[in-house]
Amino acid sequence: MKKLICYLLLLLSLSANAQSQDVKPKVNPEIKRFVYQNNTTITKRTYDSIYFDIAYDKGANWVFKYSYRAQETDLIADDEYAETYEFEMAPPKGNSFTITSKDFEKNKVIFNRSCFCPDGGIRQLHEGTITGKKVGKNTWLVTFDITIEPRTGRSTVSTNKKFKGYFKPGNLIF
Repeated sequence: MKKLICYLLLLLSLSANAQSQDVKPKVNPEIKRFVYQNNTTITKRTYDSIYFDIAYDKGANWVFKYSYRAQETDLIADDEYAETYEFEMAPPKGNSFTITSKDFEKNKVIFNRSCFCPDGGIRQLHEGTITGKKVGKNTWLVTFDITIEPRTGRSTVSTNKKFKGYFKPGNLIF
């Protein structure tokens, strides 16, 4: 009788193990979005004198936003990572534009890192160049060559970031 119970337990154990190996964890894919919206402005709301958040309001400007969300696995805690780069500008005159460091604050060039990390958070950028070129009826190729400074109060180093994307009309919030 003991042998029969041992065989049944062994069989149940092996079948449970085989089933658990067949189950793959759910993975949310990486997402990149390049959108712009006209008749919009970025409103910066400052609190605690150095921190701020943003809102999008009706206005006369255009807002460009690149959003990136890294792949994440449901079974891994705190692996979420996302970042956004955005800026506003007067409607372009012609088929190209350039924003340089001296205009970053006026154009609200903003970076936001969302993660479980010490340098997460939103910040105003101050250095770099952003260029745009109209490549279709409603499509802009925008190139970023920017410096991301550490968040206020952090002692990490600045990092340079270069990337480009094709921006099309779309909702800034999704």
